[in-house]
Amino acid sequence: MPEFSYRAAGAGGEVSSGQVSAADERQAAAILQRQGLIPLQIKVESGAAQNLLSHTPAPTQKSPPQKVKTSGRSLPSFAAGLDKMPWRRPGVKELAGFAEDLGLLLKAGVPLNRALVILVELIEKPLFSRVMENLREQVKEGSTFWGALRSHPQIFPPVFVGMVRAGESGGILDAALARLALYLNGIRELREFLVGAMIYPLILTLTTGASIILLLAFVLPKFAAIFADMGVALPTATRLMLDCGNFMQEWWWALILGFSAVVWGYRRFYRSPAGRLLIDRLSLRLPLFGSIFLKMDLARFFRTLGAMLASGVPILESLSVVGGVINNRILQQKVTNLQEKLRQGAVISQVLAADPIFPSMAVHMIGVGEETGNLDEMLEKLAEMYDRELKVTIKALTSLFEPLVILFMGLVIGAIVISMLMAIFSVNELGG
Repeated sequence: MPEFSYRAAGAGGEVSSGQVSAADERQAAAILQRQGLIPLQIKVESGAAQNLLSHTPAPTQKSPPQKVKTSGRSLPSFAAGLDKMPWRRPGVKELAGFAEDLGLLLKAGVPLNRALVILVELIEKPLFSRVMENLREQVKEGSTFWGALRSHPQIFPPVFVGMVRAGESGGILDAALARLALYLNGIRELREFLVGAMIYPLILTLTTGASIILLLAFVLPKFAAIFADMGVALPTATRLMLDCGNFMQEWWWALILGFSAVVWGYRRFYRSPAGRLLIDRLSLRLPLFGSIFLKMDLARFFRTLGAMLASGVPILESLSVVGGVINNRILQQKVTNLQEKLRQGAVISQVLAADPIFPSMAVHMIGVGEETGNLDEMLEKLAEMYDRELKVTIKALTSLFEPLVILFMGLVIGAIVISMLMAIFSVNELGG
């Protein structure tokens, strides 16, 4: 029987190598698994390979082309294309499902390499399936799982990689993946709530704008021609409405160009460091909306930091990752300052207490968590508390926004109708 050289991992994670006699690679892997080893790499010895080739009959038909497996070294061109195809990337829902399914398989005793093979067959999206194949190849070649994840920065965010790294280093990868799935599902639920809460107000706003544009640009100009033929002096309100309609009909292209220029200028200004900082500072000072933006970032900050600490990630490393998930640059600077203070030996609650942007309730709860050694649990409770407050605030805001939009639409359309009625009444008075 031919000899195969192998590299395999034991139950404690130690890697060993050696040789085993078997008919083929499949049988060699089965022998290693019966010995309690997880095969990482199996290859036939050179002499045995020649022996196998000499006994292999020549094929009578042309064999079909073999499927080329994606390896970690051949992926850069494939990964670079993801920046041009963001809609093909797996979302938070797919990442949460992947973490949850992989954690369940590992908890059931399935080796990591075999679990990835199973997930390749279960994943529906072709792109994500190719990523799973690449992860399996890298793990099979001896790479750590978190190292394989890190080679796909377009797919797996730093939070994902950091929590997996801590779980893999501590031998609790299944528990870390389960916690990661809870973290991602929490983010997904909040995002779905925000999107669902804004759909109806957005549709209502678009409908209102379209109705007003339709009346001013298409309906009123037809009445303008009728009144012009009559040669009557129109009321001021009617002339104003007709001028607005004529302007929109004749200069619609200028309005579109002006709107596009404003959007382009805003995006360019927002992308500059100074512009981004100014806009983020002003967004936190907006009446009502400023508190919403602050609660969103605080909830994301507390949830991410709590999840990473609970997974065993050191606090300084956790803060470096958390700074990347916060959208507001002002809060990012606060996190960077917190990280520097902790390096100097400060305590989290003391640093946050000196900054007025952090609510006193959050500071006290974090202080209690530090004293009791349950900082991760306190951070997760804070995230849940801000999630509830955010949902209540947005629900109240949308409940107030809907009647205001309806009232605005009624006032504008009513003003248009009244201006037309005034013109009709003036014509009737002249005729009388």
